[in-house]
Amino acid sequence: MTANNSVMKVCLNHISEIFLYEYFLSNGKEYILSDTDNALEHKEKAKKLMNLGDIAKAQQEWIKAHFENPVDMETILSIISCCKQLGDIEGEYTYTLDSYNFCCTRAEMGAYYRNLGWYYLEKYNPDLASACYMYSQLFDETKQAEEELKFLEKALNKKIEKKNIEDLQKKLKKSNIPTEANSVTLALLFRAGGEAESAGDYSQALDCYRMVFDLTQDNEVAEKIAKLQEI
Repeated sequence: MTANNSVMKVCLNHISEIFLYEYFLSNGKEYILSDTDNALEHKEKAKKLMNLGDIAKAQQEWIKAHFENPVDMETILSIISCCKQLGDIEGEYTYTLDSYNFCCTRAEMGAYYRNLGWYYLEKYNPDLASACYMYSQLFDETKQAEEELKFLEKALNKKIEKKNIEDLQKKLKKSNIPTEANSVTLALLFRAGGEAESAGDYSQALDCYRMVFDLTQDNEVAEKIAKLQEI
């Protein structure tokens, strides 16, 4: 915050973060960009504390980093990880729901569904938990999701039936869980890419377009990427 406590100062390091912050979090209020990455020091402290096994203190540092840059997915996912290790079920769920708007890659979407799977497993809803874990594999295949599904089978003492995409989506939609990336987020990333391209910042433009393509496989976006790579 500035001295008069009226203007928020945030550490946004990429044009995509600026677009996401302005739409989802600024609420139309004025803010200024910090000249230095004030989140970095907290993130480094958090990582050291996690390596030492002090998860509670690590989480506090991640939260401080989150205050400085509230759209950084590394920070959000790390807070969620701490919540899991500390047994904070509702905290994990709250941050997981918040993370959806900032999922910009298939890997992040996969993490979103795995985190939902963990929550529903903790809430004794193995059917929905298994659906979340299976759906996460469509975005990002991980051993973690495989192990969680094996754990569910062992706990339930029965084989979990694999479902096709349509059945999984039906199951998720019934519980009001989105089945694809946020269309608003995708639109913001595309607009951010266009603005960066117009400003001649082709590196950041490529970053934005690549994130959109990663989630959509859109041919128009692929053509934009190809043209920028030739510059």
